[in-house]
Amino acid sequence: MSMMQPYAWLALLLAIVGTSAAAHAQHYQPFIDPGYFGNPDFQFFAPPEVSDFSGGEPPNTGIYASYDRTYVNVSRPSDETSFNSEGQGDFTWGNRWEIGYMTEEKSGWQGFLWHVNGPNENFVSAEDESAVTVTIGGATGDLEILDPVQVDTINQFKMSSFELNKVWRRKEFHNGAVLEPLLGFRYFNARDFYQRQTNFFEIPIVPVPLTLRQVDTEKAMFENQCIGGQLGGRLFRQRGHWLLSGEVKFFAMGNFQTLTHQFEQSLLADPLGIPPTGNAIIVVTPFADIGRARIYERNTELVWGGEIKGEAAYELTRDISLRVGFVFLDLGQGIGRGNLIRLNNQSVQMAGATFGFTINR
Repeated sequence: MSMMQPYAWLALLLAIVGTSAAAHAQHYQPFIDPGYFGNPDFQFFAPPEVSDFSGGEPPNTGIYASYDRTYVNVSRPSDETSFNSEGQGDFTWGNRWEIGYMTEEKSGWQGFLWHVNGPNENFVSAEDESAVTVTIGGATGDLEILDPVQVDTINQFKMSSFELNKVWRRKEFHNGAVLEPLLGFRYFNARDFYQRQTNFFEIPIVPVPLTLRQVDTEKAMFENQCIGGQLGGRLFRQRGHWLLSGEVKFFAMGNFQTLTHQFEQSLLADPLGIPPTGNAIIVVTPFADIGRARIYERNTELVWGGEIKGEAAYELTRDISLRVGFVFLDLGQGIGRGNLIRLNNQSVQMAGATFGFTINR
């Protein structure tokens, strides 16, 4: 059991207590009357209401939504898990959705869902292709045999994040900038995949002209279930058609980890040399499982970190904007990666670009 387990449970308890207390206070529930904002006109393509000379229109209220496509670099695991290339990273794509609302009383809620599918960086050995001449029923031809391809992972990772935040809108500053502090709940599901293959060659079977090749495969999935709370804020300012914004969040979470370890042994049968001629029949067995075992291990850690975002949105119409920006996510410690339970206190950094659109944001 990790020494960090009491702190992980404490982080989870504080998140639950804080969310529960907020839910019982007035205006602190994420659900509102569907008719609260009246009857929307659905004029999404109406001309934008902007001014290039005044302080700009008041910030939007009502229900809003946004979508971003993300392209981020994900750091590699440490030590032998990534062949000592932990100082490097690999790029992958992801999707991010946001939905929320802001009332005239300058209070609201927002929810985020972010999924990153990858990267899937592997080391693949070259295929060893050989050919033998086979004569069956008087016909002669070549039979190509491929050795098992060895696939070792370097950085294979998937991440899903969900957050629900209570947001307040402060009074505008003298330069027109607006600050929106937030306090909320956050959940991460981070899965790291590991695989190593070893081939053992030339185990002859006599007198049959075959060679057996044994393939040992070690697989592991380190799943991190992170639950906790976060606080932060968003600062934005509009000038003309452009809305510039920056956002900072800090979080602490309890991480409930599961390491699934799987071992497999398989056999490959290859023809060896020149088989007999005539009415001969050669049977090639591609793979046959001869052994498999699975082991589960569990542990608990404390995860802390933060997220920084910056965006520039251009208003095409009154309600629709196109935006581009950057994002940096740091899971500073407590993430399990690799194939050993002792490797459960690593970090993960993601940094890259975002681009998408917003509706009434």
